Amino acid sequence: PLIDFYFPEVTEMTDGRAQQNMNNQIIHMMNRLISQFNQPDLTTYITGAFELKTNQSNVLSVILHALGDFGGAHPMTYVGALNFDVTTGENKSLQSQFKPDSDYVKRLSDLVAAQIKEREIPLLDEFTGISPDQNFYVVDNVLILYFDLYDIAPYAAGFPYFPIPLYQIQDIIAEDSLLDRVSYII
Repeated sequence: PLIDFYFPEVTEMTDGRAQQNMNNQIIHMMNRLISQFNQPDLTTYITGAFELKTNQSNVLSVILHALGDFGGAHPMTYVGALNFDVTTGENKSLQSQFKPDSDYVKRLSDLVAAQIKEREIPLLDEFTGISPDQNFYVVDNVLILYFDLYDIAPYAAGFPYFPIPLYQIQDIIAEDSLLDRVSYII
């Protein structure tokens, strides 16, 4: 298939190792997204792009999108998020954002369930909660949790995104985590 993918490159950092680490992970994520289209005989093209969500307080949050056309009713899209501690170049997990023993999964699951009900999001099955390593990114003073296509909702619903204002979960955010660095009380 024809592949046309635009992805970011981190440059001009004083710590070359952290910079290289982030760039390697960006390329790895891009390749992982492309590999999701594992039907090479059917895929006619794959196109990709990125969105910079946060670049402040030593936090870099970026999402990559890959869209593949199989010549069917609609193309398929995959999304991957990377949430870097710029000082180390490490991609941080959702779990690392919260205090140990905080039961962040239940707390976030309850907030997502309330939004599903309030926004009347159609589901494929009953919502049972987020996973401990749920997809996420950070924008402004908000944690965004998201699900891939068909994870919890039909294709027509798109990617279900759930914005969680950080003030709602401030008490369980780990000190010096990415969320702690970008959170501010208005």
